[in-house]
Amino acid sequence: MDYWECTISLPREKVDQVSAFLVAGGYESFEISDLSDLLENAGVVFADYIEDDLLARQDEAPLIRLYFDRAEEDEARGAASFILGVAKQLGWDDITCSVTLVENSDWDTKWKQFFRPFPVGEKLFVKPSWETDLPAEAKGRRVIEIDPDAAFGTGTHATTYLCLLQLERNLKAGDRVLDMGCGSGILGIGAKRLGCGEVVSVDIDENAVRIAEENFEKNGCRENSRFLCGNVLSDQKTLAAMGGGFDLICANIVAGIIREMAPILYAALKKGGFLLASGILSCRRDEVMEAVTAAGFIPLSEEMKEDWLCIVFTK
Repeated sequence: MDYWECTISLPREKVDQVSAFLVAGGYESFEISDLSDLLENAGVVFADYIEDDLLARQDEAPLIRLYFDRAEEDEARGAASFILGVAKQLGWDDITCSVTLVENSDWDTKWKQFFRPFPVGEKLFVKPSWETDLPAEAKGRRVIEIDPDAAFGTGTHATTYLCLLQLERNLKAGDRVLDMGCGSGILGIGAKRLGCGEVVSVDIDENAVRIAEENFEKNGCRENSRFLCGNVLSDQKTLAAMGGGFDLICANIVAGIIREMAPILYAALKKGGFLLASGILSCRRDEVMEAVTAAGFIPLSEEMKEDWLCIVFTK
């Protein structure tokens, strides 16, 4: 459905005042876009994943957006006139408004073109559910079916891709696998496809855990799989439920969290087992290496893709 978008550009210090004027004028539903607190809101877990172009835009003026149905052009233009009228009365000349018709074409089709099937390593092949005809390059490979959703992990990001590669290289049939920060569950499904015995998937996001479990079901991998939601750094119940004795641990998170979790991951891994630590920007390699080796791990190898590192450790 097409819709009208009224966009207000204004100085950061006037966002609260203009928002109050909108509510007073009967416009109670609007969106505020302000990139100035991007890093603060992202927090330590997601800060490394912020694209450089977004960081470069932190000084841009905030925007307030109001949305109206296709038939409500007069209402959209009325909102713009209302705010411009208020600004004129107050002597503000630093506020602008625009009203645009947004043609909401078939977004399903548009975003699907950016997620195409692809091979990983020598054995795996990742595909979305809408691709029903497998290409010749998938022949003989083990297929992981995953769709973009509200959880991280389709295999296209360098961090996940590197983890799948290292799973293929280090996993043995029957291994017990811990996927710490499971996201969509793609790594656990990959481990299942490669012949592991059991997978325990852990995430702090309830939505991610739900989606991971659904993806395991879709891929026929639900048997001998457990799913836990909680923060193992602060929740002893989740930590106890997770258990230990794992042959291989995937920790595709970010540098800061891997550093904090290193002692927990060491305790959970069997002697001779492997830790795949990914989600590490190359500029943060040394701090991760220092913390993880201090916990007792021995580094074996590392691989980089698009400035992201996956480091393989053993115990």
